[in-house]
Amino acid sequence: MDLNLLHTFMKVHELGSYTKAGEFFQISQAAVSMRIKQLEQELGQSLFIRKGRSIEATAHANYMMSKLEPAANLVSEALFKTHHKIYAPDLLVYELAKLDVDIAIPPVEQQAIFTDIRHRKVDLVLDFVTINDASVISERVSEEAVMVAVRAGHPRIASQISEAEFYQERHVAFNVTRDKADMFTWLSDAPKQRDITHHASSLVSMLAYVAHTDAIAIAPKRLAGIAAKLGVELLECPMKMKLAPISMLYHRSFLNNNEHKQLRERIKAQLK
Repeated sequence: MDLNLLHTFMKVHELGSYTKAGEFFQISQAAVSMRIKQLEQELGQSLFIRKGRSIEATAHANYMMSKLEPAANLVSEALFKTHHKIYAPDLLVYELAKLDVDIAIPPVEQQAIFTDIRHRKVDLVLDFVTINDASVISERVSEEAVMVAVRAGHPRIASQISEAEFYQERHVAFNVTRDKADMFTWLSDAPKQRDITHHASSLVSMLAYVAHTDAIAIAPKRLAGIAAKLGVELLECPMKMKLAPISMLYHRSFLNNNEHKQLRERIKAQLK
């Protein structure tokens, strides 16, 4: 079947007029009528009946329209809607969930992230990474303060923690993708050796481990809401810590793409 016939049928049904449908397609009213007659012959069903100078859809035409319209919307979405895929750490996933995008946790290996950007397998990456590559744009979008994560009711730590107490406890580490360093080592001016009891695969799993043990961890302040729900308190760090920079990375070919620009602005607005 010629899909143009169905397209014409749907427009006639929508406008209730052969003449208006002809104006839409920039063809004559007679050409529209011929298409509808051809479709009726192929279906063996009447689709429109004359009522004076107007037309009225038959019950079969209304049934067809109820099935064709959702299908047409799906086809239009598949062909013309831009659907974006981004990488973002779980630190940001919950805030970005409101956006109409596919969000995945970044690959563990930093090189895999850059490869996916270069091969356009991902539209945009948010992570604790930077890159010196002419084909990749890197923008700093956030600087996250970090705190000490401690479970509520910890037997030795209350509302504050000293540097000596910090190093006496067991720790949960989260490795950032940059240089394969854990977050504390990466951000501390003068890190000392710690007793690391567990390496977490994500920031939220790190908090979950803290919630069920006496181990402590370094966690971004942005996770305070999730930490509270898990029964974890965030305390001020007893030593000086740098801010954790989060960068937005994407292929240079997207720099002036309007759809991509809108995506970047929506993400920046959501993270403020």
